[in-house]
Amino acid sequence: MKIKSVIAVSILFSLFGTSISAKAEESASTSSASVAEEWRKKPPSLPAPREFKLPKIEKFKLSNGLSVELVEDHRVPFSTIALGVKAGSYVDPPNQAGLSTIVSDMLTEGTNKRSSKQIAEAIDFIGGAIAAQTGPDFTTVSASALSQYNERLLDTFADVILNPSFPEDELKLEKTNKIQELALNRSKPDFLAAERFAKIVFGNHPYSTVAPSASMVEKLKRQQLLDFHKQNFLPNEAQLVVVGDFKSDEMKSLVEKYFGEWKAGTIAKSKVPAQPKQTARKIYLIDRPDSVQSKIKLGNIGIKKSDPDFYALTVANQLLGGAATSRLFLNIRENKGYTYGAYSKMTPQKEPGSFSSEAEVRTEVTAAALQEFFYELERIRNLKPAEKELNDSKNYLVGSFQLGLETQSGLAQRLLEGSLYQLPDDYLETYGKKILAVGPDDVRRVARKYVDLDNIVVTVVGDSKKIKSELEYFAPLAVYDTEGNLENSGSKSAAAK
Repeated sequence: MKIKSVIAVSILFSLFGTSISAKAEESASTSSASVAEEWRKKPPSLPAPREFKLPKIEKFKLSNGLSVELVEDHRVPFSTIALGVKAGSYVDPPNQAGLSTIVSDMLTEGTNKRSSKQIAEAIDFIGGAIAAQTGPDFTTVSASALSQYNERLLDTFADVILNPSFPEDELKLEKTNKIQELALNRSKPDFLAAERFAKIVFGNHPYSTVAPSASMVEKLKRQQLLDFHKQNFLPNEAQLVVVGDFKSDEMKSLVEKYFGEWKAGTIAKSKVPAQPKQTARKIYLIDRPDSVQSKIKLGNIGIKKSDPDFYALTVANQLLGGAATSRLFLNIRENKGYTYGAYSKMTPQKEPGSFSSEAEVRTEVTAAALQEFFYELERIRNLKPAEKELNDSKNYLVGSFQLGLETQSGLAQRLLEGSLYQLPDDYLETYGKKILAVGPDDVRRVARKYVDLDNIVVTVVGDSKKIKSELEYFAPLAVYDTEGNLENSGSKSAAAK
């Protein structure tokens, strides 16, 4: 019997052994694939953000009041320099909106000894770049070059800042380009929504101006640019930061050489209207006939850069709409499919900026998308975030902040920011700790404080005849044309000015 059994088994194996082996291999392969798929489903765990340590900073002041910070960085043969002046669009004279922007745009268009072409050639020769820009509170100029040309860099940089000539031919070209840019912007929903939003949120405050009118630009004269520069580009109202491959003693001498003769003065301070307080929820619709999409932007007055709530509100913003993993994006794009992206942002300034949310959606879902905005804003006001969601947001903020400090330009800009906004000296080192210390109760507290749904400003750019009737269910509504003129659209429009 035993022999027969062995023979039977041998016959069976000879007949079916190949298929049995194949099935075994297939089963093993399936098992491996399953293990691989399980591995893919598990995201890698992130280590805790490392503590950031500031490099050594040498601080000093020139006799004219210019504050200077030097940071040696010998990792690469490169140097970066940044200067901030405490004069932005905030100090534009009445009826001269855009003056500060044109001044900064033209700093590199010619000096008393160099033409725009010579400036460009000088910077190109030393492997560098130079740029200037104006924001609401400050004007910043930055430049970089190979460190073997540090003195040439300082020479050109100082010349651009101290001796701009604003040539008539360059000014004419600048004004033409600016007017064309303004005309183009009037066709963009993003610009129209931002313009109306700022005018309503900030009223007569300087922050309300997103861009000047074409007529204001056309009227600007060269002498006005020269006067603005003379009155506002002052060493005792400025901060200079240099980061790079140099010896501090040598750089200190160069700074003294090229900026020591800069004459001090005082920026004229004028009385500024207070920021308005909204008293009801209102919708401001900018009619863009035949538009296939609607741009939605809604929000309130926010905070100062120096506000103690800065860290908690930064985390709340990240949770709400700071990235493609945030609530607005996951809801309005991923779940509903109304848009390519929905985000929120905070713009803290020297004075309170704004806290807003926005998206561009298909015309037919405008009202539905607005409802989802209200839902998410209400949710972050009332429900504490889950631990994982909160920790992921905080870790992302700390990691991206520290990553930005790894480059010379990133560190220079952050140091400049800290000085201009008069933030604590340990701002960069303690940023991560303060973000990580934000708890769920902090998020809900600041959300309830700064997300004011009863008095929120809502701006929508779209085809009025298709979306107006549905939007009126949310709040009183006013209709504007793309030039910013209030249209006569009945009693409900008249209720919201």
